[in-house]
Amino acid sequence: MEHQRLTAVTLDIPAKAVVAGLATVIGVGTTITRDDQAVTLPLVGALVAVFWGWALIATFPVWLVHIAGIAVPLALNLIENFDEVSMFFTVLVIALLAATEHRRNLVAAMTIATMVLFFVLAISGALNGFGWPNWVFGLGFSWGFGEMNYRLATTIRELESTRAIVADQAALRERRRIARDVHDLVGHSLTVVLLHLTGARHLIDKDPAEAKRGLGQAESACRNSLSDIRRTVALLRDEDDRTAAATPSPSLTDIQRLVTEFSDAGLDVSYEAVGEIDKVESASALAGYRIVQEALTNASRHTSGAEVTVALMVDEASYDVVVSNSGGSVAKPSESGGFGLASMRERAKSVGGSLIAGPTSQGWTVEASLPIDTGVVA
Repeated sequence: MEHQRLTAVTLDIPAKAVVAGLATVIGVGTTITRDDQAVTLPLVGALVAVFWGWALIATFPVWLVHIAGIAVPLALNLIENFDEVSMFFTVLVIALLAATEHRRNLVAAMTIATMVLFFVLAISGALNGFGWPNWVFGLGFSWGFGEMNYRLATTIRELESTRAIVADQAALRERRRIARDVHDLVGHSLTVVLLHLTGARHLIDKDPAEAKRGLGQAESACRNSLSDIRRTVALLRDEDDRTAAATPSPSLTDIQRLVTEFSDAGLDVSYEAVGEIDKVESASALAGYRIVQEALTNASRHTSGAEVTVALMVDEASYDVVVSNSGGSVAKPSESGGFGLASMRERAKSVGGSLIAGPTSQGWTVEASLPIDTGVVA
């Protein structure tokens, strides 16, 4: 049932004071219209005091306001047989009840019971001259008014809660995106530099010139990676960095450079592209580039002496990226696991694609199927 999802609405002190002030005005009107003050003044004074106690004391029971606001007008009408001004107390209490009580069945029950009670007493003659049709309508109107305010307040709170949830989810997605970017950039750059340094260490005695060239390539890779990291950090911080904004994101056309970079570092890798890679839009192309980058990084980390192939096949509406390695020896896996596969899957999913990765009879294969156009600007 819909009402079961609703929760109580709490009024602040200024709002409670306004309600108590209205009760005071009604009390004054009730008192000055009565000739016999012996009963009227104590009952009305006590009811007004109940309203102000509820308004000023945080722990004051609101149910006492509800009961007294219905019982006192009923008592005054039975005693005087004509005290319709006091009925404004009941109208005020029904509106307050409907505007704050989270048990909506209780609100409906109390409102209907009050309307029926006054209706029965009026037609039985106990309330002579009582304009019951108008007051029954007034009670129904106050119920509807309170219900409308309750739902408005509840809707506002639900919207605020939803906005907070959406903000948390957006922050979580942003953290994941930052983690992917940092992982891809740092992991790739360190892997390439490590390959160059390892090669230089092995050649430093046999071929100093080649070792020197490897160190130069490692330095160049460091500089390029540092530039990429600075650019990414600037974009993540939303800084007004014209240089960073002007630098285009990597695309499928940069895969050849990426493969060459790994090849120069000592990885046995080949590359083949089929189709019009230029027609792939930027966001999807960036995802494909990062997937190839991570797959090559993993191949260089976890296998030694393997032959790695990178294949790119572009069709009409989608394109496939396949990175496979065969042969070589497999390194001992990290005890802490890896973030690479999860990163690649998230990359593919972020642009509406899919990715599968796993061992084959020859080695390991990563296959990604991505859309050409995602409608998202990288």
